[in-house]
Amino acid sequence: MTKRATEATLWLAATAGIGTLVFIDGEVPSAFTTAFFLPICFAAYRYPLPFSVLLAAIASVFSSPAMTAVGASMNESIMPVLWLGWPAVYLFLAVSLNQWASIQEQRSHLAESERKLNEMSQHNQRRERELEALSGIHTAIMSGGDEQTIVEEVTRRVAETCDAKICTIMVPVGTESQRPFLPFGFSEDAFREVFPKGAPYGEGVEGWTILHHKPTQAKNVFEDPRYDRLREFAALVGFVTAAAAPVELEDGVYGALLVGFPDERELSAEDTARLERLAHQAEIAIRSVRQRESLSRFALETAMGLTEAIESRDPYTGGHCRRLADYSSLVAKEMGMPSHEIEVVRLGAALHDMGKIVVPDSILKKPSALTPEEYAIVKQHCYSGGQICKRVGFLMSAYPIVYHHHERWDGRGYPDGLTGERVPLGARIVAVMDAYDAMTTDRPYREAMSHEEAQSILRDGGGSQWDPTIVTLFLDMLTARPDLKIEEAVVGRGGLILPDHAHHPAPKIIG
Repeated sequence: MTKRATEATLWLAATAGIGTLVFIDGEVPSAFTTAFFLPICFAAYRYPLPFSVLLAAIASVFSSPAMTAVGASMNESIMPVLWLGWPAVYLFLAVSLNQWASIQEQRSHLAESERKLNEMSQHNQRRERELEALSGIHTAIMSGGDEQTIVEEVTRRVAETCDAKICTIMVPVGTESQRPFLPFGFSEDAFREVFPKGAPYGEGVEGWTILHHKPTQAKNVFEDPRYDRLREFAALVGFVTAAAAPVELEDGVYGALLVGFPDERELSAEDTARLERLAHQAEIAIRSVRQRESLSRFALETAMGLTEAIESRDPYTGGHCRRLADYSSLVAKEMGMPSHEIEVVRLGAALHDMGKIVVPDSILKKPSALTPEEYAIVKQHCYSGGQICKRVGFLMSAYPIVYHHHERWDGRGYPDGLTGERVPLGARIVAVMDAYDAMTTDRPYREAMSHEEAQSILRDGGGSQWDPTIVTLFLDMLTARPDLKIEEAVVGRGGLILPDHAHHPAPKIIG
């Protein structure tokens, strides 16, 4: 028998017991009649209405003229009341108290439901914010951002999702120290003020996580035994509670995703699980960007190997493509292009002349003017280079630059005669840099121009041969940052430049 059923049986027995006392007393109403209120009231609070009505009915029988049948004496003056009074009081108590208890229980259920709904709503909001953070980090990965951009996005998103004051990825420096990488909520300079050579290796929750590869937390860093010198930094930055989750940076090399909170709190299992999920996404982000940068370096090194093989055919072409790769990427960065597009510009600049592999040496090294037939063959290098890019998957992104780098702003270029902004932006950048490098390096048919003369030609050709915006930007860069001048390149070396007015006078046709 359950506890509730046992209690009900006891209260039923209690009611019968009170009735027995009334019978023994032999008078109705009895001094014990009011004792019936106790089981009736208790049953009304604790049990369904039928049970409390049952007790009221039993009490009514023991308080009614029916007791004369068993020899009880009746008070004649209140006989009419006995027929209705006590039963009405008992029934009223049973019903009204039961209904009141039911209302209170419903209110309690509603309050509990509201509490659970609020908890569920808060959980859903936290989950939604976590999904937004994960989605944002994924978008940053797919956008092709560099490692700094990706990690800054990770630390910002994690701090916002966890409502943390600070967030960073702590990385080990060998087994000597540990330092923050692109923190959110404080500056690396502030950290270096306290730890010029890095924080002690293995200290704090972040150090514990780096050593054990498991998540952990400190409810109060000023009382946690894992903290010593880092307490000074915690006081400087202003966090009391800290938590960390492992991030595998390389095979077997772990860092820690660290979050700090300004007040003392204890993270729940759900909070810890959330931090672990975010740390895993950070790990994916870092590995992805490093893999992409590794592939990008491989592509660039391959491109440079190809172009240097081509340049080796002509003593005047050495270093031309490498210089264009460097300076074109600087211009692209100055224009605010995303990092992955800057790498495409660098790759395209490095590969822009690789189509000249099909140009015979007799034409490529010819010191005199080209015939129309020879010029037509040279012009084919744009098409040939583009076809090579299309056939090699990791070079495909450079195709628009390689194919279109001899288009002109006014549409008089080749191979397609595109005009204005229809020419791909990367190709427009490379066209300006290609011309400037050609003009400022020695040619078989002339000596290098001065930088002032080359800049004057660029200025005059902006809006006709070249994109005027890029020309203006590049000239402003040369004025503001003289260290960018290509005069630092090896003197007397350059690439084969096709015969247009920016490179040298139009060829004298032979034949």
